[in-house]
Amino acid sequence: MWTMVATFFGHLVAASNPLWWYYPLCAIVALVYKATKHDSPLKILTSAIHFFVVVTLGMFALALALYLIQVIF
Repeated sequence: MWTMVATFFGHLVAASNPLWWYYPLCAIVALVYKATKHDSPLKILTSAIHFFVVVTLGMFALALALYLIQVIF
């Protein structure tokens, strides 16, 4: 099972993977979304970073779960 997880992350960080566009897209969405919620630039930045990390980890967990389901079944 751990070899499957290692293979998943190996494909994920490959330079040819078009999912690298996810990071700037998520960062822009986080900044715009949090700018509508807060007035202070520091609060916007810290909230956007938190939002980016939470969404990215959630996407990684979902992708890993779907990958493992696809490989196992």
